[in-house]
Amino acid sequence: MPKRVAYIDIAKGIGILLVVLAHNDLQAFAPFLHQFIYAFHMPLFFFLSGLFFKPEIGFLELLKKRFDSLLKPYFFSIFLIYFFALFFDKIGLAVILLRLAKAVYANGFFLDWVAMWFLPALFSMNLVAFGFYWLFGRFSSPWPRWVGLAAMLGVGILTLDTFVPFNLFFLGEVKGLPFSLDLALVGGFFFILGREVYRQVPEGWFGSLWMLIGSAVGLFGLMLVSPATIDLNIRRWDDPLINTIEALAGIVFILAVSWRLARGPGWLVSFFSYMGRISIVILIFHNPVQSYLTSKIDLLIGGSPYTPLLVYPFAVLVPVLLYEVGIRPNPLVSGLFGIKNTG
Repeated sequence: MPKRVAYIDIAKGIGILLVVLAHNDLQAFAPFLHQFIYAFHMPLFFFLSGLFFKPEIGFLELLKKRFDSLLKPYFFSIFLIYFFALFFDKIGLAVILLRLAKAVYANGFFLDWVAMWFLPALFSMNLVAFGFYWLFGRFSSPWPRWVGLAAMLGVGILTLDTFVPFNLFFLGEVKGLPFSLDLALVGGFFFILGREVYRQVPEGWFGSLWMLIGSAVGLFGLMLVSPATIDLNIRRWDDPLINTIEALAGIVFILAVSWRLARGPGWLVSFFSYMGRISIVILIFHNPVQSYLTSKIDLLIGGSPYTPLLVYPFAVLVPVLLYEVGIRPNPLVSGLFGIKNTG
């Protein structure tokens, strides 16, 4: 089904561009747009990541595949960060070793490049999904799976801040479980939902005009009624009902828009599809670009609230250049970033 793949790549492209925008002090000059992105952007990525999940593969094969595609780029990027920090930022070796130890905890509260929390968290979601299908896959009817999913989401939301903070033996007070395991139920819900929807809804479901209109009305209507928002990295889910409906409506809205874009001009399809295919590179490298350029441009123009608008294109283009120049031409480096080299 090539069109389905096309619009999914486009949805990933839209998603990663929204992520970069949201991480760029957007709230200071565009609070409603910030609220819009934080209504659904992480649930969207978990949903998209689960679309092609294959629970029928063995557990060890799953571990290998997800290590290669998620943990390998995570740990390799962490190594790059502190390798260059040691030689160019004049950070002491003791400080670097401490930060590396925190990075092994693989939790956004301990990362300098915070956005990378998504990679180990997604690894955890895959393990939860495997366990879910091991438990519920034996039923021929889909209803036990839907009941199980609803229970996952409910328990996950109610316990979302249970481990923020808590005391962990010799580490003292920490926030969140390692590999964001405390997000496994909420994130796992959207991850598994992606697979279930992709397998069960008709191919043209997201192409319906009423689906586009209905999801837009639901999403923007609730945003106008309530300021409640989601930020999974800090374990924030303000309103269990409103935020859940917003997240679901946002996912449908982006997929409905992507379906239409997939039938638009070729250059537009190519642009968003390309962004979707290299989304992991943009995810990893946009943070340092934003941090570095924001401080430099603030000094240059005197701390304007619109600095993020000047920084945003570079936060996307620099990772693109890194991919084109240093990653794509090199199969070894491509593999380290979990990308299948295409030439």
